[in-house]
Formats: sequence, structure tokens, C-alpha cells
Amino acid sequence: MNKNSRDIDIVFLGLAQNCEKHLPKFFEVINELSKKKNIKVFIGENGSDDYTFDVIQKNISLNDRISFIDTTFIEKFSDRIKRLALARQKLKNDLVDENLNPKYVCVVDLDDVLNKNFNIELIDSLESILNENENKYFGVSLNSEPYYYDILNFESDEFPNEGVKQLQNNRSIKSYSGRKKFIYNVQKSLTKKKKFDCISGFNGLCLYFYNDFVKSDYLEKNDDPSPEHLYLNRKLNSITGKKILVTDNMLQMPVEHKPLDNIFFFIIEKLVKYIAIYFKRFGFR
Repeated sequence: MNKNSRDIDIVFLGLAQNCEKHLPKFFEVINELSKKKNIKVFIGENGSDDYTFDVIQKNISLNDRISFIDTTFIEKFSDRIKRLALARQKLKNDLVDENLNPKYVCVVDLDDVLNKNFNIELIDSLESILNENENKYFGVSLNSEPYYYDILNFESDEFPNEGVKQLQNNRSIKSYSGRKKFIYNVQKSLTKKKKFDCISGFNGLCLYFYNDFVKSDYLEKNDDPSPEHLYLNRKLNSITGKKILVTDNMLQMPVEHKPLDNIFFFIIEKLVKYIAIYFKRFGFR
């Protein structure tokens, strides 16, 4: 294939786990979009205990532009960030191996972030923004309501990502002051900005130029890998000298990512989370 030819307009890459009730919205948009663009979808799934797998397979049978990628191999790893990095790298590798050469790659979460404003008009708008700023941005992402949420994968000149992963992994009550300063307060600041440049951002959806996207990877090969989007985007920023634009388009913030205004709410949130994990582990519904 001529490296300059483009048989595919846009490829969607997504990971799905326990998101059965949110997938119909995604596939509805994909089916509508496939009527006006030449698209391809790669979906990885593993470990779901609802009907996520079945919903994906049903839609594959109805639309041959959707491909299932088996990511069950990641389940042997205990570290969540490493699992995500491995799974996203698998999707990226399969895309490259198929030699599709799309113009854009849209990396998207397939959970409740899609409940708000995920539609054809959004994708068209993001494509237009990238095209108009090809020398300035390698990707465009979105804000979210009621707050910007994905601080784990965020970095800008104003807010360097220093120790966010360690803070999120710290289960101690003493971690609250650090979380408030480096996570919750940053969420509120970014929400007020609405539209801004960053070195790394994901927040549920990011559209990339494919020719930039393939220059980086998700998987940092060490024993304590960086969050996958952060690693990918930092490297792209270093290689291309470009950034990501976070637009004022809004997705839905997953409720578990809300900023907590005081330590009391933080303690209650932790207790609820661990009780839910306990009941799930021992088979209670």
C-alpha cells in the first residue's frame, strides 16, 4: 500500500469492561458514522461479569467494520496501570499490523463518559479543529461535566504530573491533603478554564493524527510504568513539539472521580468503595 493512501478515515480504539449498558450508545454512533465515513473499530474486552462481551459480539455480527481484540492475557498482571498499558498497546499494535493508514485515531473509553454529547457532530468538530491546527496539536481531547476528571493522565506546563499515580495508589487517610492539592484542586482549575493546551490529556476521549500517534507507545517497559496515556502523550510531545488541545466540548464525568471537598467525604467514599469490593469478591450482589 502506498503510505500516502488513506483507505480509512478514522479508527476507533476502545477497551470495554462491565459497560454493557453504555455500549449501545457507542455502537449507535458508530453505525451512523459508518454511513458517511470509512471507519474501523477495534475493541478489547476482558474480565467483564455482565453482558459486555455478548453486546460486542452482537454488534460485530451486524457491522463488519468492528473487530474484537482478545485482551484476556492482561489478567495475569496485578497492577492496573500495567494491564491498561498492555491492552491499549495491543490495540495499537493490531492497528499498525493491519496497515490501514487512517488519517485519525480516536481513543475512547466505553463507559459512562459516553452518556453525554458523544455523537457524529462531536467527531466532525474534533477533526476540523485538528486540521486547522496541524502544526500545533497532535491531538484534541475534551473537558467533562461537572468537573474535569482524568488527572492521572494529565500534564501541562502549569500542572506537571508529579506523583499523581502514587497518590491515587495511596490508601492512607493521610494522603488526603496531597490529593486535595494535586488532584482535586487541579480538577477544579481545569474545569474553570474550559479550553486549554496540555502536554498530556485523555479524559475519556482523544482524537489523534494517525501519523503522530504511531510515533509513540502506551507501554513503558519498567517495573513501575507511568499511566498509559501520560506516557504516550509525553513522548509525542517530545518527538513532535506539539501538544493536545482540550476543547470546551463536554463528556460526562464518572461519579467516582468527583473532587472531595473535605476529609470526611474522603473517608466515607473509601469505606463505601471497600465495602463494595468486599461484597463483590465474596459473590454478594
